[in-house]
Formats: sequence, C-alpha cells, structure tokens
Amino acid sequence: MYQKEENILLAGVDHGFSTMKTPHFIFENGVEELKGEATLTNNTLVYQGKQYKVGEGRLPMKRTKTEDESYFLLTLAAIAKEMDFYHISDADVIVAAGLPFARLGQEFRDYLLRRGGIAYRYCGKEYHIRIQEVYLFPQCYAAVADRLRQFGPEMLCVDIGSKTVDIIHTNHYVPIERESTSVPEALISCMETIKSTVYQNCNRRVSEEQIRRMIMKGDAPMPEDCKEMIRSRLQDFAKGMEAKLSELGFDLEMIPVVYIGGGASVMKRYGTLTGEHIVYLEM
Repeated sequence: MYQKEENILLAGVDHGFSTMKTPHFIFENGVEELKGEATLTNNTLVYQGKQYKVGEGRLPMKRTKTEDESYFLLTLAAIAKEMDFYHISDADVIVAAGLPFARLGQEFRDYLLRRGGIAYRYCGKEYHIRIQEVYLFPQCYAAVADRLRQFGPEMLCVDIGSKTVDIIHTNHYVPIERESTSVPEALISCMETIKSTVYQNCNRRVSEEQIRRMIMKGDAPMPEDCKEMIRSRLQDFAKGMEAKLSELGFDLEMIPVVYIGGGASVMKRYGTLTGEHIVYLEM
C-alpha cells in the first residue's frame, strides 16, 4: 500500500524458503553474486558496488534467514517491485514481514532494519528508499487475521510452506500459544523425496516445476508411471500431515481447518478429509 501524501510505502513481504511474495508479485528466491557485468538487466540488482541476479532459481536451504545478505537483497528486490507497481522510485518504507510462529524474535527485525538512505538499481531502474520500521507477524495468523469471522471463533490454521508447517489454534479468534507450533518439514523435503523416488523407481529425473504442476493441476507432461509415483508420494504427504495434526491433539472432523500456502493445494487435491469445515487458501 502506498500513501502518496506522506510518500510512505507499506511493503508486505513473505520471505519464503522457495519463493518471495508481496501483495502484487511472486518470484523465486535465488540470489547469485555476479563476477562481471550482467548481460541482461532483468533480475539484476546492483547494490554497494556489487551485482547480483536476484529472483532466478531457488536458494540452497539455509539454517536461518539472517546468516548472509541474501534475504536482505531479496527484500530490496521485493520493495522495488512494489514501488514499480505504484510508479514510484523514491519512498520511505515500512516493511511488514512474516515469520514462523515459533521463531518470532528481534533478530530478523534488526537484520532488515537498515537505518539511513539506501540507493540501488534493480532491472535497470534506480531506487532510493529509507526503511523507517520493520514489523513482524506470525505468518500463519497474518494470512487469516482479516477474515477470522468467516471461520468461527475456534479454528485450526495450518500454513504449509517450503520449509516449515506453521500451526495455530485459535479460540475466541485469538491464538492459543501453548497449542500453536512450527513443524520443520514441509514441501521442500517432500519434493526431494519425490525426486529420489522417481529416479529410483522410474530412472527419470523430475524437476521441482514438474512436481508443482502435479500439485496444482494433478497432471504434467511426463510418462504415466512417473505421474503415478508423484501422486502416490503427494498422497503420503497429505496423510502424514493429517496424522501429525491428529497426533498434536486436533480432531480434524470436529474443528474448522484452514490450510494455507503452497501446501494447501496438496491437501485440497490429495488429502483424505474433506467437508465444508475444511478451507483452502491457495497462494
């Protein structure tokens, strides 16, 4: 959201382990420093005298998002995209970022909050920003906070992302902290299992993009035996997720469940439990 009178951009940014998301854009989270001049300006970020390709491919899995500059550079790219959407190139910026429920803390805020003016170039355009503040939110709860009344006073919010599954149980529309958690296995580990299984059983190499098409569409251009293998593993993932929620003490037939994120498509297409009380917010 951009407030023209104050020249303030409120930039909501989801720093995923697979993709970056803003209110108007989704792009891959790859970051690679270039040793020389870039041939093309698209996805090229120039910051503090260095050039990077930002938004091509996926970053290797990191222990934390603050261990190097990658996610800050991705944040600059995300802000540039939102500024371009509003046709501006200079603004004060407030960053609203999401983190897993169990990992909310000061470290990521300090990592993103760089005081003073920041000048950089992205996709051949110059940008000047001043990050005024960074606010952190539980990424699972933030996805439903504006529509809680639709689901009732008690619900289970399950955000299945690339690296973590965030689970929040609400009562009277408020999260119950002791019953909310993050599970450190999600879609990336599922896709790695699928790639290994397809190679071992079909002697074929399947890409993450092909797996995503199987998740979203249930089909992709590949041999039928590979598709069946992928469907089977996605069904296993969905059943395992339902079992994990039951293990945590939730009766999925007795409580409204809202699946969020990339994994919502897996649960919608391959899950065993269905009904009006199960909702999918696919992103």
